[in-house]
Amino acid sequence: MTHQIDRRRFIQGTAAGGLVAATMNTPLIRGAYAADPLSVVDWGPPWIENTKQIGAAWGKSPITWTLHSGGAASILPKIKASWPNPPYDLIDVWSPVFNSMIREGWAETVTLENCPNMKNIPEGFISKDENGNWKNIPRGSSGIFFTYVPENCPIEINTIEDLLNPKLKGQILWPNPTLNTNLQVIALATARGGDQFNMEPGWEFLEELARSGNIGRVSANTSDVITSLETGETSITFVDQGTLGGIKGAKLRHLTKTHESMKTFMFVSGWVVMSSSKNKDLAFDLANYSITKENMELYYQGTGEVPVHVEAQHAIEHLRFSPEEVDKFVVVPDWDHLGTELDGWNKRFEKDIVQLL
Repeated sequence: MTHQIDRRRFIQGTAAGGLVAATMNTPLIRGAYAADPLSVVDWGPPWIENTKQIGAAWGKSPITWTLHSGGAASILPKIKASWPNPPYDLIDVWSPVFNSMIREGWAETVTLENCPNMKNIPEGFISKDENGNWKNIPRGSSGIFFTYVPENCPIEINTIEDLLNPKLKGQILWPNPTLNTNLQVIALATARGGDQFNMEPGWEFLEELARSGNIGRVSANTSDVITSLETGETSITFVDQGTLGGIKGAKLRHLTKTHESMKTFMFVSGWVVMSSSKNKDLAFDLANYSITKENMELYYQGTGEVPVHVEAQHAIEHLRFSPEEVDKFVVVPDWDHLGTELDGWNKRFEKDIVQLL
């Protein structure tokens, strides 16, 4: 589908990140503001702190904040249940949820008129509908990958098979399928000759991990990840770069370019303005303000995601891939496929894996 970000477009997008473009700050609000506060949905720390900081500096409307309860996909049934009047104007989500919202008709079309700072974002990062209309406002490009705390880990981790080492009893923090859209099991499958369309090698690998006793905890949200790694409860996990921005008390080694069996799954995060919103002008104005060069750099500093503004600076070397490294270490998933499979994967995790933990 036209809104799918493939490997070629990912490379083009990251390459375009080094180009120079002019920043636009055109005022957007053309009419009177709605009486109700702007309703914004974001993840917990560190995203919410960053967005609140930007929202306070923007200052054009009161904002009502809602946190995602777990993975961003959890917002989808809430929208569906309250449609056509969901209580949200602007929602921060990521690649697979963009696609779901586009399919449902929930994402308002984005143009340079209602969001002029989009001029500074490579088009390869932008999700589109079947007619090529822009449907999201990207903020960050990031990856999901294995990482660990060497100080607390009994062994050095180099390959994915190291996860089965008996010295790692209780050391692995394993995400439930809703987190990362189950990319963690796809990572296991890919390491053993499968992929997102052939998951059996991954489920077999995960059963081995569960039986080994090496999984010490299952994470359900970003707070679980931050707390478990910082306290030393566990030392290894599979997680997105943004969540790691909230980890201050542990030094991590990221396994993004260590071995071909350790893949990094790339995605984009950012805003959707709800097609049902009665505050569209305000929602677009805040979203546009959030993607200036300066605010993109604040976003990177706060969340650890790679900013998508072409002039914004960052120093996330473990997510800076050459074309050769992309071929070796990077996977850009078929997010549409993942979205259709997630419910079944959740059920299989509960049926076949949870009982082994």
